[in-house]
Amino acid sequence: MLRMAIIGMGKMAMEHARWITENEDMELVAICEKNTSRHDEIREKYSVDVFEKVSDLISRIKLDFAVIVTTNPSHEEIAVEVLNAGISAIVEKPMTMTYQSAKKMINAAEKNDKHLFVHHSSRWDRDYLKVKEYIDSGVIGDLLMIQSKALFCDEFWPSWGIDGMDNPWRIKAEYGGGLLFDWGPHLVDQILQIMGKDPVEIYGFLQSGLWAKEVDDHFLALLKFENNIMAQIEVSNNGRISLPRWYIIGTRGTIMVPGKSEPFWDEVQLNYINKSGNKETIKTELTGITESGLEGGFYSELVPYIEGKINKFVSMYDSANVVRFLETIKKSSEESRLLEIK
Repeated sequence: MLRMAIIGMGKMAMEHARWITENEDMELVAICEKNTSRHDEIREKYSVDVFEKVSDLISRIKLDFAVIVTTNPSHEEIAVEVLNAGISAIVEKPMTMTYQSAKKMINAAEKNDKHLFVHHSSRWDRDYLKVKEYIDSGVIGDLLMIQSKALFCDEFWPSWGIDGMDNPWRIKAEYGGGLLFDWGPHLVDQILQIMGKDPVEIYGFLQSGLWAKEVDDHFLALLKFENNIMAQIEVSNNGRISLPRWYIIGTRGTIMVPGKSEPFWDEVQLNYINKSGNKETIKTELTGITESGLEGGFYSELVPYIEGKINKFVSMYDSANVVRFLETIKKSSEESRLLEIK
């Protein structure tokens, strides 16, 4: 059984705690939270040792994994400390804020021969898995264009966190806030997994329109791939009417996942030319209304991957590549120009 600890006990960490405690192959044995006023509450809820400092946690408790759920700019320092202590690490997305930072984390994992995984939960989203299944099957022919969008407008996004709007970290630069580094890791990772290759050109546009002045609350990015295939990703907390979550065009068909007023997508539509040469339309209702990635798919496959029962999981190299392109999107926006990927 894997001995697990969580570092940073915010709202997202509570989800990690739930996934861990529900998994029969894992045991939550400790929590690290710098806000000592919450220690009694945390200790009572989870019945584990609670520490203020990471150094105390990793020196006093025997661990297999430390799950890092702190603010984005702190991921590198904590992950390197954990890995150098001989403990494998799971980091909440984004992996970190820059590609150079990601490479330092990878170097620490390689040097200490430990696992380093990033919680890209969206790889288990139902809509993404069905879309990828259709693309990989060849039913829509050769891929021409992908649009991947998440548009909504509510107070939930900036208020996420233990302190809510008293400390809206998602819209503060010092915490690595903004939609590009919040939702961007999901959409960029999914596109890279679908394409199986890196883009050759990127154009990005970040906007602070309604909720934020320091960071973006709306971003758009164009990722051009070989053979003139274009992927467009867009996320906004300013969109009062939803657009399709996915709209994908191939030479023989089109896939659409309709947008909804809430960020749940539970229907996939396929219009294509079948083997008989006739037009055919298929609508697939996906089970439930919640995002499957937020049901713990990452944790359900972690142990099977470590034990060699499944071959593919979230690679730290893939996760670093996601950060590389998030950084490129931001740079493109800052410089107002198209950037070539070399």
